[in-house]
Amino acid sequence: MVDALAFLANPSSIHAEGRRARDLVERARRQIADLVGRPREQVVFTSGGTEANQLGVAALARIAEARGLPRVVATTPLEHPSLKGAIAALVAGGWRTVMLSADASIDEPVGLVAAALVNHELGTILDLATLPAGALVHVDAVQAVGKLALPAVDSLAISAHKLGGPPGVGALVVASDAGLGSDAGHQERGRRPGTENVVGIVGFGAAATEVDPAAWAAVATLGDRLEQGILAIPGTRIHGADRPRVGGTVNAGFAGARGQDLVIALDLEGIAASTGAACTSGSVKPSEVLLGLGLAPGQALEAVRFSLGRGTTEAQIDEVVERLVPLVQRARLHR
Repeated sequence: MVDALAFLANPSSIHAEGRRARDLVERARRQIADLVGRPREQVVFTSGGTEANQLGVAALARIAEARGLPRVVATTPLEHPSLKGAIAALVAGGWRTVMLSADASIDEPVGLVAAALVNHELGTILDLATLPAGALVHVDAVQAVGKLALPAVDSLAISAHKLGGPPGVGALVVASDAGLGSDAGHQERGRRPGTENVVGIVGFGAAATEVDPAAWAAVATLGDRLEQGILAIPGTRIHGADRPRVGGTVNAGFAGARGQDLVIALDLEGIAASTGAACTSGSVKPSEVLLGLGLAPGQALEAVRFSLGRGTTEAQIDEVVERLVPLVQRARLHR
């Protein structure tokens, strides 16, 4: 990324500096395509996972309408706010929403399925094999990329910062350009308006080359270690533990303690955690994901999400557990 700062020209320009910037963008496009196992022409750079979800859902909806498919979108109540927002835009345009059951089955024709492969708060994995046949499928793969093999669906969204790359850049990987296009700009082969973030895209590509999905098992093992330590504290639970999970995301409930109080206390100890999705964790409302699991609002407010990465160590896990014990006791006393 530092090297790329020497090439700040617009990659759409045809002069030498612009061509150098374009070469950097296209190299990164190939690197990301290699990671997801798709042709590089299918990679559309965006400002992040949120925009990729919005573009993907809207594009597939247009294709579904052109094919005469039902204007019905199937999803789950556990989705990220960005995907919920994209679906809400369809509903405002006359589409109808139906909810997938726990086994992802549904008993009516749908035109579009939009759901996350890995849940952003729980780490639970959606069983794509049971999705309704005949529907177009958009997958929010932000939490799955670099951890699992990605499915061959119609479109999927990924984000650089979940791979160790910079925030503020992502990609939509789309099998067909038919539903894309904007009068606002001609960038990304006319599929997404706005000058490409060359430096961020270079960082995205570099991160993609360093990721080995097979190595994620070691992170999942550390997550198991953290869960065991948390469950040794009386009155604790792990949310989503009854479902297949990718590992590395631990959503714990601490009975009698507010999650928000624990997050603040952990932060003062130099430990970064959250109460839910980063874009909504500043809210004092209970997590919609946990409410969707069937938890009461009071229980949902007791949750803390711990996210592990490839740099997490056993020593860090043990330190977190050690510091949690008195912090939970204190939070319960002051509730």
